[in-house]
Amino acid sequence: MNNISRIARSPVFLMALTVFIDFTGFGLVIPLLPFWAEHLGASALLIGLLSTSFALIQFVFTPMLGALSDRFGRKPIILSSLLIEALSFALTALAGSLPLLFVARTIGGLGASNLGSAQAVVADSTPRESRARAMGMIGAAIGLGFVVGPALGGLLAPLGLAFPFWVSMGIALLNAVLVWAFLPETRRQRVKPASTPRLALFGGWKQTTGNATVARLVLINLLYTVAFAGMETVFALFTQRTFGWTAMQNGLLFTYVGAIVVLMQGGLIGLLVKRIGEQRLLLIGLLLLAGGLLLLPVSTHLALILLTLGLLSAGDGAVTPIVSTLLSFAGPAEAQGETLGLAQGMAGLGRMLGPLIAGSLFTLSIPLPFLFGGLLAIIGAVLALPLLRQQFHPVQGEVAESTATETETLAEREEAGI
Repeated sequence: MNNISRIARSPVFLMALTVFIDFTGFGLVIPLLPFWAEHLGASALLIGLLSTSFALIQFVFTPMLGALSDRFGRKPIILSSLLIEALSFALTALAGSLPLLFVARTIGGLGASNLGSAQAVVADSTPRESRARAMGMIGAAIGLGFVVGPALGGLLAPLGLAFPFWVSMGIALLNAVLVWAFLPETRRQRVKPASTPRLALFGGWKQTTGNATVARLVLINLLYTVAFAGMETVFALFTQRTFGWTAMQNGLLFTYVGAIVVLMQGGLIGLLVKRIGEQRLLLIGLLLLAGGLLLLPVSTHLALILLTLGLLSAGDGAVTPIVSTLLSFAGPAEAQGETLGLAQGMAGLGRMLGPLIAGSLFTLSIPLPFLFGGLLAIIGAVLALPLLRQQFHPVQGEVAESTATETETLAEREEAGI
């Protein structure tokens, strides 16, 4: 019971639960939104612009919300973003025209720009030794949310096109209640925040211009995201053209990819970091991603497809939490939300660019998007090489100095399995 109590009041567990619920609600509407837009008269181009506008808003506002969380606290920013998400889902369900749907999804992009703030809670609440494992829990929660959400959306779709959006609104409101009731404020008051939050499009960029390590990690994150998002976009087209596979086979393969990513982030990250360290694991993850992408065009049978997907999935599962972990080490204590928010904003940019680049290359030649993605991963690995020689020291105001109500001791965390 003591272990369960410690886990339940852990900010990391509460944040992982919050992220899981958040992405379940978000994932619930992903497969249904194109049909809702089509119902309102949208063409394929407008449906694509709908997704692009959502990602663009995230790119702009994720660093901003992270900076605001540094100044005003994590809890109010995360709570406000969840309420904004709930509003966006309600407006989506009520949308009777395409302009209103675009407004609703733009508001939704703002509400969904809270991942940097969520990762800042983890940075605030964990010592260096268990930071990667905790970041992996957040990544695993995102993966599980994207598994549960679309499945739930498929089950609810027969009840009406608008009904799943109302359910997503209810999920967002429930999440807001949980955050309000249980999530402690983890931003430590003794760490002096910036005099004014760096907002708008330039939020977070000061961290890259003044810190070469942060700039390097943010660029690695962008390259990796472009490569992986591009692969996701054209993979089904690749298997259809090469093997004649349908949505069923591709759905099973993506479930396999998701399972490996969740296994890496939810279980293996902590063990691997203890054995080889964060910097080496980042380099290995990028090389695995590169190897999987480069081998994919020559994978001519199922066993080889599973092997290559396993390689790039393991790489994806390693890179995501490790980049966030190293950024939390490299960034200043008073700007954790801003730094992590910038990285997530750049990841949003990568999720915009990746599909556009991969789709364009696929029309020229089927192997090109995978070869290009592999090249980007190799460039990322080259950029990661200098990090092997760098010593990352805990930022000022490490968790051990936090108040007892905000964090747990390392011994308690290890006992609780966090």
